[in-house]
Amino acid sequence: MSERYRKPQTIDELKRFCAEKNMPLERMRFFIGEDYPGARAFGIYEAEDGDYVVYKNKTNGERAVRYKGPNEAYAVNELYEKLKAETEQRRSAGSVTRQSQQERERRKRRLILIAAAVLLLISLYVAARTPNRGYYQYNGHSYFYDNSDWYGYDSYYDDWYPLDEVDPILESHSGDYYVSEDYDASYGAGDFRNSPYYDDSDFSSYDSDSDDYDWDSGWDDWDSFDTDWDSDW
Repeated sequence: MSERYRKPQTIDELKRFCAEKNMPLERMRFFIGEDYPGARAFGIYEAEDGDYVVYKNKTNGERAVRYKGPNEAYAVNELYEKLKAETEQRRSAGSVTRQSQQERERRKRRLILIAAAVLLLISLYVAARTPNRGYYQYNGHSYFYDNSDWYGYDSYYDDWYPLDEVDPILESHSGDYYVSEDYDASYGAGDFRNSPYYDDSDFSSYDSDSDDYDWDSGWDDWDSFDTDWDSDW
């Protein structure tokens, strides 16, 4: 029977949650509160600059950063949801755990292709109706769109400012100039999350701070090789 409870909001709360569920985190390859340098790992930690970093280390040791920013609750939820997804994957496959690795890989590739196709169709539909929230590059300038508002970046003052309107081409063909919702220093602009227009609630990746997922499951059969370590997340 599932039990509804408050989701972890901090790294310490996530640690306690995992301990209460007796999760063998090292075997599961989840490193909470640790900047783990080795291959095949998910993790979260607070960086020296005060930002929270959610990452995945691939099989070859390459790191993919899922999130880096000041919102601890957002960062914790990203790892929490990944932990839940990995758990559900193994739970759903409980009756076929003795299948060969080759069979599991074929199934995984099919699911990835289907998911990619669905995401592409959804992205095309959304892009045709309204700009996506995130960063844009247009005519050598950086923009950010959020909650029906456009923002421009002033490199002289190193800050973002609201715009009453933007070039109609950017407005009507926003999909051609969209970069990402996630920040990267290569954009040549500051992180919008550090601007005075940033609102924590706008960047929440979940609809509620509670959950009713049934975590009461055994962890003895966890095989970290079942994870797709070559993807970015």
